Amino acid sequence: MTPPPSTAPFAYAAAVLCGGHSVRMGADKAHLPHPSSNLPLVLHQLSTLAALSPPPVALTAAARTDQSLPPLPAAVTRHDDDGTAGPLGALAPLLTDQPPAVSHVLVLPVDTPYLDAPTLQALVAIAPSPDTSVVARSPAGLQPLVALYARAHAPAFADALAAGRLGLQRLLSSAPLANTVTTVPFADTTPFTNWNRPTDRT
Repeated sequence: MTPPPSTAPFAYAAAVLCGGHSVRMGADKAHLPHPSSNLPLVLHQLSTLAALSPPPVALTAAARTDQSLPPLPAAVTRHDDDGTAGPLGALAPLLTDQPPAVSHVLVLPVDTPYLDAPTLQALVAIAPSPDTSVVARSPAGLQPLVALYARAHAPAFADALAAGRLGLQRLLSSAPLANTVTTVPFADTTPFTNWNRPTDRT
């Protein structure tokens, strides 16, 4: 008799990207208090990720090597890069360093305070195949920093980083990734709104 297919949920890790230089804000955004929880933004985003179902098997805060973060929960690891290559400088090694059991890495930026669990849950609910990434799309366009990236795409990310091709939108639309990226449309831009300047917080 042929055994039934496995119904076990796929295993994914998750990371908050907080290594930006926050030049326009004038203060490290990872430390800014969230408007509802009053937690530092990095801790609020980590708590949002932990509330997903199935939960991520590992949580990471991706930061610059010289960046000070609030004390992280014991279960959260820190991943550092030098901050010179933008988000791709964090994403490429995050994908490369995952263990074989982890098929995807869910990422979100630290400076999107209105990004909630239901929005992220819509990405996780796709339960994609191991060679497919899932990226949010809002009315403003593709949101490559709110995405569930396949570990199988690690070589393409690493190659782009090594070549200095740092634009994520261009990478996702290029071969070989273009045919292995699924987008999830959202009708509202609010969850993807960034805090870039002090006036954005008012």
